[in-house]
Amino acid sequence: MHARDLIAEVLRTSVLIPPGNVLLAHIEGWDSLKGVRLVLRLEEIVGRELSEDDIERLQSVEDVDRVLKAA
Repeated sequence: MHARDLIAEVLRTSVLIPPGNVLLAHIEGWDSLKGVRLVLRLEEIVGRELSEDDIERLQSVEDVDRVLKAA
């Protein structure tokens, strides 16, 4: 799964995610609840609990992609 696909799934909308390494906070419709849903979904995909450091580093689309690639 690609980071942009996962973020769109978490947003439950067809909002266009801008190209490049965009901060999650700058994506239309993003809020703290979406952040929690992202963490839970990432944990499900990678098959492990994310550490506090992993979660703190989830600031951008590229950060999400890095976690997905490390799985």
